[in-house]
Amino acid sequence: MPAKLTKAEQTRRTRRAILDRARHLFATKGYAATGTEEIISELGITRGALYHQFKDKLGVFKAVIVEAYREITDYIQAKIQPIDNNWQQLIVGCQAFLEVAHQDELRRLVFIEAPAVLAADDLAEIDQYGFALLYESIQIAVTEGELNTIDAEGFAHLVNGSLNDLAAWVAQSNDPNRLKTAQSLIETLLMRHRS
Repeated sequence: MPAKLTKAEQTRRTRRAILDRARHLFATKGYAATGTEEIISELGITRGALYHQFKDKLGVFKAVIVEAYREITDYIQAKIQPIDNNWQQLIVGCQAFLEVAHQDELRRLVFIEAPAVLAADDLAEIDQYGFALLYESIQIAVTEGELNTIDAEGFAHLVNGSLNDLAAWVAQSNDPNRLKTAQSLIETLLMRHRS
């Protein structure tokens, strides 16, 4: 006979099930076309259980997007981890971010649905950790004399904004050449400011 789950474990499993189901629906149907009833119907839970975990459908969506951004950061970290040189990490990290915009599920969630559903302030808050990593890499490049810019923080915002717009552009197409073009553009932007 299996051990009885604690209340905390039941809550954790319910939350995980909601997030997994909602992620699938948001990625395949979109936020607007997904109802809360559809999220819970296959899970055998009540609407009250969903609202106990999350305030509303938007709360579920935000939680899904937070996890998606963590996945993006993990993906970038895995790409740059074997590289010893900060400048190369900066270029490869930016290019890796653009690769994510070509991955089906994350493409729709992060670059199509999230900007349409969430306020810019919410997205900036969710992306704080990723932006901090970009900013840190740019600061190191400036300190090491590899990047010439009048302001490291402003340049980090410039690169971040460029990355987000290029990623949205890549996400709108299945053409692999668009991804390659975007990666070349971001590398060119960085190289033009190299000391």
